[in-house]
Formats: sequence, structure tokens, C-alpha cells
Amino acid sequence: MGTIEGIRRHGFRKWYERQLIEGHLWLVTLLLAVLVMASGFELAGEVAGAFDLVYDAMLVLGGGVLSGISWRRYSRAMMIAEHVGHQAVCPSCQRYGFRAQPAEPGADTHGPRLVAACPRCHHRWPIDPGT
Repeated sequence: MGTIEGIRRHGFRKWYERQLIEGHLWLVTLLLAVLVMASGFELAGEVAGAFDLVYDAMLVLGGGVLSGISWRRYSRAMMIAEHVGHQAVCPSCQRYGFRAQPAEPGADTHGPRLVAACPRCHHRWPIDPGT
């Protein structure tokens, strides 16, 4: 699910919370993958045969690949949440948070496709989803 669909389906606050939870789950996965990689390096010092060497190399390689994937997913989730979160303040009354509104017919489809509306003053402004 993309940024715009997520905000429209769950609302900004729930979407933002889910982004942060998902991002931090990827961070935990990254830390566990680094531990797997470190244990593979540690076990490589006690090689008892060819099978052990292949097993240790697979631990290091698997941990390294999972670390790279986890870091990319974590940083992407955090950057998108930060990018949209900075735009979530109403320019009119400075209230944080918004309700997603459908774009006006005939609006520019190449620009932001999400229109925010302030629940307090009903001011509307575009949100750039960053993706």
C-alpha cells in the first residue's frame, strides 16, 4: 500500500503511527541480522570442516543481505514519515494533523495527489507524499 492510499484508508495519525512502528520493526530486524552476521564471523574461527565453513559463510552472507535490506526499509519508512509529517501542520491555524480530501476535478495530476483539510478551520492545502 502506498503513502496516499494508506493515509486515505487509515487517516493521517494512524498511518503515521503505523509508519513509525513498521520502521522500528525493520530496525530491530537490522540489529538481529547484524547479530547473525557477527555469530557467523565468530563461528568461522572454529572451522571443523567444509560443511562448517559453508554454514558460517551462509550466516555471514545472509546476515549481510538482510542487514542491507532492513536498513533500506527502515530509512525509507522514516524519511517518508518525516517528509509527510513536516507538511501536516495547517498553514492557517497551526494545528497538527489533517484529514485527506479528494483532489479537485481537473487538478494537476503531476503534482501532489493528496489534499489535506484541517479539522479545525477547514483550510485545504496540498501534501507531497514524497513517493
